[in-house]
Amino acid sequence: MKNIVLLPNPSKDKGLRLTRLVAEKLIEYKHVVYLSDELGFSLDGITGYKNFPKDAELMIVIGGDGSMLDASVLALENDIAILGVNLGKVGYLSEVEPENIDILGQISENNYKINEMMLLEATHISKGESKRSSRLAVNDVIISHNSFLGIAEFKLENSFSDYVKYRADGIILSTPQGSTAYSLSAGGAIVSHIIDSIVATPICPHSFFNRSIIFNPNEKLTLENDGKTELNVSIDGRFFTNLATGDKCVIGRANKKLKMLTFNDNNMFSTLFKKMKILEDIK
Repeated sequence: MKNIVLLPNPSKDKGLRLTRLVAEKLIEYKHVVYLSDELGFSLDGITGYKNFPKDAELMIVIGGDGSMLDASVLALENDIAILGVNLGKVGYLSEVEPENIDILGQISENNYKINEMMLLEATHISKGESKRSSRLAVNDVIISHNSFLGIAEFKLENSFSDYVKYRADGIILSTPQGSTAYSLSAGGAIVSHIIDSIVATPICPHSFFNRSIIFNPNEKLTLENDGKTELNVSIDGRFFTNLATGDKCVIGRANKKLKMLTFNDNNMFSTLFKKMKILEDIK
């Protein structure tokens, strides 16, 4: 991979100091480095752009998990791989820590692999009309009530018309990589990122049945609002739509996959355990 786009989050990387260090490291290894003209940042060896470079092969995101999730939209539009340099508190989606940017040298040595991550798509069905979200879920689709008061009542049905009814604060439908995000915080199962599946984890259910259900990745899961209050649907923490009483949201595997670069000496579980240790140390 020669042509690399840097996508920093200026609110995380104050003065773009880490961006400079990453750029210098990549230029040292003879990469072509692109950075948006909008950032007003100059450095010998950096090529500015107004329109996303067509020859880009990798996008390096400098920020937290939110930055990675937003950048995934751009990566999918341009069909390129993505790599995160973590400036968040934990950064489950980021492969590189600021103190370890020397690892970027492995890109020029081809000491990496590209994992294709399963994504979810959501479609809102109301009164016979359907609206599909333009955004695909890297982590999760979350359905919950619209206020801190009351309870969400809904039915979750699979492709075989089997269903379970919930009274809960909501439910998380996550990808394998999303199983270590909000779903994990809600008591959900951890799923290896290379095992395609859909994980359904209820949020504070009013029931003794509070376990995650791990579905076949080819399932089409239909959630129907059975209650009297409107439900909110978000995708990776970004609002998608509201479900009125009787409305449905169909969630299933997307046709596209997100390409994420990982280094050969890293694996999903070693990275997860490191991140969990960081989380324990946060004061």
